[in-house]
Amino acid sequence: MSGRPEPGGSKRGGSAPDRSERALALLRRAFWAVDRAFDGADPPPRPLVFAARNATGCATAAALLVAVPVGLALSVFTDPARARLLQTVLVGTCAWLLFWAFLRFERRRQAHYDRTGYDLAPRDSGAPAGPRAVLTGLLVAWGPMTVLVWLMGRLDDAPPSWTDSAVLAALTVVCMHFAQHLRERRRTRARAAADEETG
Repeated sequence: MSGRPEPGGSKRGGSAPDRSERALALLRRAFWAVDRAFDGADPPPRPLVFAARNATGCATAAALLVAVPVGLALSVFTDPARARLLQTVLVGTCAWLLFWAFLRFERRRQAHYDRTGYDLAPRDSGAPAGPRAVLTGLLVAWGPMTVLVWLMGRLDDAPPSWTDSAVLAALTVVCMHFAQHLRERRRTRARAAADEETG
């Protein structure tokens, strides 16, 4: 009746739901832009497609690969301690949730590129791997390396915690990748020098 605008109405730049929807749309566009910049639009390998389509089974298999070594390290199968068995079950459950969430996210990401299209331009086979491929390789190697460092630490009187094992594993994986990168550069330079001498 008085003609004054409603609180939070359109005269003040739109309602809160409209602003939140615009913010979410902006975040989605930013995510897909970053994902494409990290070679996310490249067609995924067949094992990753299979794992994303069978997230539950693949997550179960991966969680067992994590939980069984932990149970062996804790002597669950020789010492019937309930606390150790419960710890192993919790580790396996957390690993399953992480693997399942990652594969479900990967399935949704693949479905997005199935709708919008992958980048199918041919690439030079001798070109270095893109940032996404490098990051994926580091993350894939980081998990088993963390478990390996933790299991090796169990042989000591003061074994490292999971956090310390993860940090040590990350440093090891990065150093191994850097050493491999240096070897590849030397090989590339040696091939280039050999080609120049031949030419």
